[in-house]
Amino acid sequence: MKIICLANSYKHHGRCIAGININSGEWIRPVSSLEDGKLPIDDSYLKVDRIWLLDIIDIPIDRSQKLGYEVENYGYYHLPWQITDKAKVIDLLSYCEDTLLYPEFDRAIPYEYLRQQSPLRTLQLIEVKSLWCYKDERNKGKGRILDEKYNIASIEISVTDPLILKKLDYQESYTCHGLICLSLSQPWQKSPQDELMCYRLIAGIIELPSQLEKILTQMERVGWSQSQGRKYLRENFDKESRYQLTLIEAQQFLTYLENLSISR
Repeated sequence: MKIICLANSYKHHGRCIAGININSGEWIRPVSSLEDGKLPIDDSYLKVDRIWLLDIIDIPIDRSQKLGYEVENYGYYHLPWQITDKAKVIDLLSYCEDTLLYPEFDRAIPYEYLRQQSPLRTLQLIEVKSLWCYKDERNKGKGRILDEKYNIASIEISVTDPLILKKLDYQESYTCHGLICLSLSQPWQKSPQDELMCYRLIAGIIELPSQLEKILTQMERVGWSQSQGRKYLRENFDKESRYQLTLIEAQQFLTYLENLSISR
């Protein structure tokens, strides 16, 4: 089964890989028999440390083996995983959702509530145009999704994406605009008296050039319609969407718009 990798995140000293089946569009999370289904980092068949977001991976999924409470979870045959291609951002836009899973809850969802849902989905892709990531006082990666439409700006969400965590460690910059893979943690309780909860996680961040949103702002400023923008893209870059632009092309388009006067 070929999936587009949208998350390759830390999970209890192992990894969690998840993505979308390129044929059916369904979410798939291969899980092992280890604690919480984590994938081992020392398995030469999997080579999880060599898999990157947007990689198309051919995984020998065993559909007869369902593991865990998540509908996306499947076992896999112990055979080599193969990286066959690379997906493009524009291929993923149709999978982005405008509403969070279980929007009646913010940071955590009661496990008892989740058990009553059918099917129990725990993965989704959203486009975020204002993301803030940082390290907290315990040096743990955290993020806040500031887009108004999601209404969770005040909620601190754990970040498990290794590349973003590395950037935070080295104080490297990242773009605030991206496609975010949200997941739910395994059920956890602070004490035996507390309710079991599943916490939202930022499991994968596909960074997008900051110029993409600025292009849209400049188009609105000069009075360009969407059709005018597409015409310019076709004539100058042979592309249909700004999401297909390279960083250099996006900057070229943005500079052109910034130098235009407002249409009358």
